[in-house]
This record gives sequence, structure tokens and C-alpha cells, in this order.
Amino acid sequence: MITVRFSTSTSEARQQVFLRAGEVWDRVLNTAFEPVEVDGEALDGLVIDAAVEPIDGPEGTLGQAGPTVLRPGSELPVKGIMQFDEADITRLEEEGSFADVILHEMAHVLGFGTLWARQGLIAGSGTMDPRFIGEGAVREYGGLSGDEGAVPIANTGGAGTREGHWRELVFGDELLTGFLSGEDRPLSRMSVASFADLGYKVDLAAADAFDLPSFRELALMGITEAVRTCTLCKVSRPIPMVLGAP
Repeated sequence: MITVRFSTSTSEARQQVFLRAGEVWDRVLNTAFEPVEVDGEALDGLVIDAAVEPIDGPEGTLGQAGPTVLRPGSELPVKGIMQFDEADITRLEEEGSFADVILHEMAHVLGFGTLWARQGLIAGSGTMDPRFIGEGAVREYGGLSGDEGAVPIANTGGAGTREGHWRELVFGDELLTGFLSGEDRPLSRMSVASFADLGYKVDLAAADAFDLPSFRELALMGITEAVRTCTLCKVSRPIPMVLGAP
């Protein structure tokens, strides 16, 4: 079970957005594990330290999000961080996208994109066609596309986006591309399966309905080019440590 702890004074409304995101991911996958001691505390589920505070003002760094402590063996997260700029969160609330951003960034705390390279799940890193090679996600991608190849991942954007998301020109408004495209932002079976590839037990039935968008649908979402202003890449990723490692 995911536990969110707030390290700064955060309004009840904003806290509820984080807590609802945790509930969504708890329906999708199981973060429970045998108790381990971290900083003198016994933990048996993922703990996320969350904060909304001033950083650098509007349109600057959104914040940082990712795992900070990993379990020995599986190297799945024990703890993580979600820290966001007050000014940017206010803007996201006004735009109606705050909840989706929190849901998206919590996926990175769980390991989506942030643990792929560590677990050897990327082929073609550094090329113009990097791919995710996890068996479950590849299977689900094949069901969507009829393509037997690996899953296209982001080949543009900054360090917070490139090779850490699905490729927007292929997947459009899917929740885990690196851009806030469209309005619905569904979580596909492919995304859920990618967490199984990381080592989680998942419930594929918890995914949303999703089909690959046509060129026309991509254009209606505003996706007409490979390189454009990134809405989610201004997020830094902490370097996690493995519990008990020297």
C-alpha cells in the first residue's frame, strides 16, 4: 500500500489529489513487501515524501519525483519523493491538469521510466529509436498495433522525458507519454504490463480503454511534430540507493 507523507503545509484539496493518485496505483499494482528497516522505521509498503513549495516560479522547474530507496534483490522502491513548485501547481490547477500530473509523476516514483535502464529494459538507448523490451508491455503493444517489435519510447525531450516515457507521436494522449496531450489521458494495459516487467504484481483489468490514435486524432490533440515544448520534462529525478548497499 502506498503511503503519502506531506513534509510541507499542504491544503486538504491538494492532499486529496495525492492520496487519490495513490489509491489508483494501489488498484493497479501491489507495492507491499516484507518489512524492512529504513532510517529506524519498519516499512512494508512504498512511502512517498510529498511537498508543494516555492522553487523558482512559473514555467521553471516543476520539481523532482522518483524513487529514493530501493529494496535489495528486486530493487523496487521502498521510498520516493514528489516535490513540486507552488507556482506551477497553481497553474496546473487552473488548467485542470493537476490530478493527471500527480498520477503521472507517481508512476515515476514507482519506477516507470526511472528504473528501466537499471533493469536493462531499454534497447537502442541514445539512438533515434529507443525501445522498451519488457515482455508484458511488448505483448500488449502488439495487441494494439499488430507490431511484434518492442515498444517505442520517447526519443526527444530533456533528461526527465527522453527514454523515460512512451513516445507521444505513437501513443498520443496515453497518461505516460512525456506530454499533457488530449483531455482524457487513459492508462493503457501496456502501461500496466510495464510495471509487471519491473517486477510488480499487477491487475491488467484496472487499465483504461485505449486504442492507438490515428494521424487525424494526433493532430486534434495538437501532436503534429516530434519536437515541441515539453510540459513534463522539467522534473529532476533523484538517484536512488539500494537499501543496505555500501
